[in-house]
Amino acid sequence: MMNNLVLYELLDRTAVITLNNPDKLNALSFDLIEELEGAIRKAEKDEHVQSIILTGTGRAFSSGGNVTDFPDLNAVNGRKYLIEGHDLLKRIYALEKPVIAAVNGLAVGGGFNLALCCDFVLASEKAVFSQIFSKIGLVPDMGGMFLLPRTVGLQRAKELMYSGRKITAKEAFEYGIVLELVSAEHLMERAVEFAKTITEGAPNAIALTKSILNHSFESSFDQILAEEAMAQGIAFTTKDHREGVTSFFEKRQPQFSGR
Repeated sequence: MMNNLVLYELLDRTAVITLNNPDKLNALSFDLIEELEGAIRKAEKDEHVQSIILTGTGRAFSSGGNVTDFPDLNAVNGRKYLIEGHDLLKRIYALEKPVIAAVNGLAVGGGFNLALCCDFVLASEKAVFSQIFSKIGLVPDMGGMFLLPRTVGLQRAKELMYSGRKITAKEAFEYGIVLELVSAEHLMERAVEFAKTITEGAPNAIALTKSILNHSFESSFDQILAEEAMAQGIAFTTKDHREGVTSFFEKRQPQFSGR
């Protein structure tokens, strides 16, 4: 990565992508977004990678937009900034591999919503979340108005967004934003273990499942049933399905190849 604003490490079959601008609390600058999208593309194309962990260095996961850049934003480049961010979010959301946010500290504004865009959120007990936008005269961005109501319900989403208040990791867990709370010293260890656990299934089956679940709230029952039938028809033809059945009868762990 050109400026080392994003670090990339491969641990077995998991790509660990780390936001690495702690002096700016891993703020989502143009450059960081560009590097992060490059890292996501790299993991997406690598057939060896089955899951991704997204985390941050220092005391923040991400503080969202860098307020020191805001005076230079106008309608034109502000829109360009958000389009860049939206392209990143859509890539993460649609990625056919599980993405785990390991929230190590502050997850504020766009940083909060970046975490929500992932399939799972694990958080350090020291993590703090805030939809801070109303405090600085802005509306929630980076997909928050789509993602948060689907996670916590409309009423709680409105409360968090209107107030912009900070919530602890424990509150985030109680609201369903965080799947697991982990001590700070064990966060990455647990994230890697969790990644391994959820990728024990067949990669293509997981990819097909994610693609349908991601729009299940916007689809009718009949639409989901139709997509389920189509996806299952594809799954029946895969080598992984045959391996899964064979391993079941042989009473051993399956060795999936993603084919």
